[in-house]
Amino acid sequence: MSVYTSVTPEQLDAFFGAYDLGQVVDYAGIPDGIANSHYAVATTQGDYVLTLFEAQNGEELTPVIGLMQRLGTRNPLYPNPQADKQNRLLLNLNGKPTLVCKRLAGRSIVSPTLDQCRQIGTQLARLHLDTRDCTFPIASHHDVLSIKALFEQVENQLSAGDRELILSELQFQSEHEQQALPGGVIHGDLFRDNALFADGQISGILDFYSACSDHWLRDIAVCANDWCRDYGIFNTQKLTALLSGYETLRPLSAIEHQHCNRMLRAASLRFWLSRLVHHYSNRPAALSQPKDPFVFKDLLVQHRHAAHA
Repeated sequence: MSVYTSVTPEQLDAFFGAYDLGQVVDYAGIPDGIANSHYAVATTQGDYVLTLFEAQNGEELTPVIGLMQRLGTRNPLYPNPQADKQNRLLLNLNGKPTLVCKRLAGRSIVSPTLDQCRQIGTQLARLHLDTRDCTFPIASHHDVLSIKALFEQVENQLSAGDRELILSELQFQSEHEQQALPGGVIHGDLFRDNALFADGQISGILDFYSACSDHWLRDIAVCANDWCRDYGIFNTQKLTALLSGYETLRPLSAIEHQHCNRMLRAASLRFWLSRLVHHYSNRPAALSQPKDPFVFKDLLVQHRHAAHA
């Protein structure tokens, strides 16, 4: 989460006047993340998160908000969008589509334990099963064509060595992309800063704005590349814990196990490139924490070596 669009106290008071959520008492920008502007807002009735969408429009957000409603009304671990007095979920603030969600308890963790990796694996499987009968119209933005499009945006800024590595991996992914893997709705961005823990237990899953339809194994790989990384080194014990937690609810098929390393490589490449795109965009932010693209380059190299070990 970040802050690109500033909001004044007067604007916030007027905006929350459209809701039955009490009067604003305090608010502060949330610096994590890189895509949208987020504020923590305290009112006389509770705590909320205000999200201003910097790039997506209302039409693009409609299925995502519908997914969040579906999940939030069934499970308290998911943020439930709040409707205003006219039963609208998406309003406009400073020219940006804006959503209010109830703020969930807990904090994100920096260095997850094996048990916490197991927990996030179980919760990811639960998310996949909870949405397995859900038709979701947003196509994958993690497939090879999408990754190639990211590469084309930054190709001229890369070193010869990095270009060679990326082209080699793109060739491998193109030759081995597997369409027969099971799938459905994926979170697409279940990093550590998008999960909350309270008293050692998962208390919230955040930020569904990257959700799309894709292979479930892709979601596992995206999650594992962040949760199972210790100081830049991929921790296979944590991967085993995450997968064991996941498989308590949905055992992986034989073909999924065969493609696990490939998906870890694809996820590493995708987030290396997407972070490079953001890095070179020079997008100004009032409050933001830059994300290092090269941790994913390092992971890609590690996963490639593991494939030949």
